[in-house]
Amino acid sequence: MKKILITGCSSGFGYNSAKYFAEKGQHVYATMRNINGKNATSATELSDFANSNDLKLEVIEMDVTSDESVNSAVSQIPEVDVLINNAGMGFGGPIEAFSSAQFL
Repeated sequence: MKKILITGCSSGFGYNSAKYFAEKGQHVYATMRNINGKNATSATELSDFANSNDLKLEVIEMDVTSDESVNSAVSQIPEVDVLINNAGMGFGGPIEAFSSAQFL
């Protein structure tokens, strides 16, 4: 069994990957921001899915833009074999409207 840490699990690829790998028998650490706020529904759904199917899927709060948040999350994870760095953010509008600093 591999221990897989996936960032950005509140929706889309991260959310579905967490479920997929857990169903395949892997130990998944599904991370996302705001597990008690904006992403509470996703966090609860993943936890309930894991509990009802007896899967090793743990939801952990982590904001990849905050060193403090990353360090806190990493302290809860004893070992990682695979990292799927899926977290990202989106902007609306033409690319010319954004500064290079907004992409860093």
